[in-house]
Amino acid sequence: MNPGDLIQSRYRLVKILGRGASGSVWAAKNELIDRDVALKVMRPEVAEDAVALQRFFNEAKASGRVRSPSIVEILDLGQAEDGSPFLVFELLVGEGLDEWLRREGTIEPETLVELFIGLARALDMAHQQGIIHRDLKPANIYVHRNHLGELVGKILDFGISKVLEKEHNFALTHTGCVVGSPAYMSPEQAAGRDDLDGRADLWSLGIVMYEALTGTLPHQASNYNALMVRILSKDCDPIASRRPGLPPRLCHIVDACLERERDARIASAGALAKELEAVLRELRAARFRGQKGRRASDVGLGDKLRLAPESVGLRGGSVGTLGRLVQHGRRLPPAMLVAAGLAVVFWAMVLVLVGRYWIR
Repeated sequence: MNPGDLIQSRYRLVKILGRGASGSVWAAKNELIDRDVALKVMRPEVAEDAVALQRFFNEAKASGRVRSPSIVEILDLGQAEDGSPFLVFELLVGEGLDEWLRREGTIEPETLVELFIGLARALDMAHQQGIIHRDLKPANIYVHRNHLGELVGKILDFGISKVLEKEHNFALTHTGCVVGSPAYMSPEQAAGRDDLDGRADLWSLGIVMYEALTGTLPHQASNYNALMVRILSKDCDPIASRRPGLPPRLCHIVDACLERERDARIASAGALAKELEAVLRELRAARFRGQKGRRASDVGLGDKLRLAPESVGLRGGSVGTLGRLVQHGRRLPPAMLVAAGLAVVFWAMVLVLVGRYWIR
């Protein structure tokens, strides 16, 4: 495929956005409705693999069942003229969370909480539909800037998601097979259990928050097997030990997502969203108090600098009306300042005239 190609008589390829082992992602335009979109195109030879093809269309089915501002919207699916299956997504503007972390190292707490409230709500909607993602990681979270200029986290790639209802069981692995990205796997995934539920996603989201706030992963090892052993047998270091000074309530939330026993974790993604909302209120209130304090300090100093020279009275350096107002921290209205100035000029002229009279 090349820029300018027309797919299914409506999708004009504009430019390549990325290539992978299984296919490519293109920026394109739906010429029928004049809308910019993204096309994820699977290579024809990969599509011959039944499991890979099922994962590809599983992504469309899973994403299509959950409508959320924090899940990338799938608009269409089909087959190109050369036989390549394709999915059509909303075109996102921004970068993957993995790219952000490579560039910045960490994310400030308030920004992270704002992004992850939406992600938690989206996961809650998916879990209520019986869908678990099973592969949450920074590369599958996109930081999108919407038309209002706001940053919105978007969950990508439901390709290995699992639908829990028996009549729609799209599970793509056999019992005992490990699925997911190793560093972000929950202990139950690492153990190859087949009774996964939404709490596996909460663990993975907790790992992503831990990494985004500290710049490090809680579990690291020299090889895959050693990593699995650590995840199964070792507790994560408390996040506060990796980055002192983080908001205590936020630390508690992240640590609660990373309990090895899933019954001890935060109960649901909905509960996680509510906890993060409470943290956001606290952070914004603290920021507002800090800004208010700085403004009050700046205004007080400015008043003294502006009014102090006028605080000297007319006689012998005594403190007059202006001086008393400064001492009491009051600001004069402009009209009073003008009136006071005219009064000073008037009495000065009177003194001059009286002096001349007595000299004569």
